[in-house]
Amino acid sequence: GSASLIWTKPTQNTNGSPVTNLAGYVIRYGTSSTALNTQISVGSANTTDLEIENLSPGNWYFKVAAINTANVESQFSSIVNKTIQ
Repeated sequence: GSASLIWTKPTQNTNGSPVTNLAGYVIRYGTSSTALNTQISVGSANTTDLEIENLSPGNWYFKVAAINTANVESQFSSIVNKTIQ
């Protein structure tokens, strides 16, 4: 199975200042919401979607964070889930 993830490119830092050094994103996922052990890096600030393939049947959980040019991650998004048949 596969899951299509789509997110919105951030425009502000958590302190309200404009984002000026966005480098990409990091996505973490797994079969438990408390153990998202697999990570994918997206090396483009302009990419806001990703297809994750070869998922086995079951419940899968995903979260995404922005990463800047200094390799600092933002807070992660809320966890979303998808059931693969």
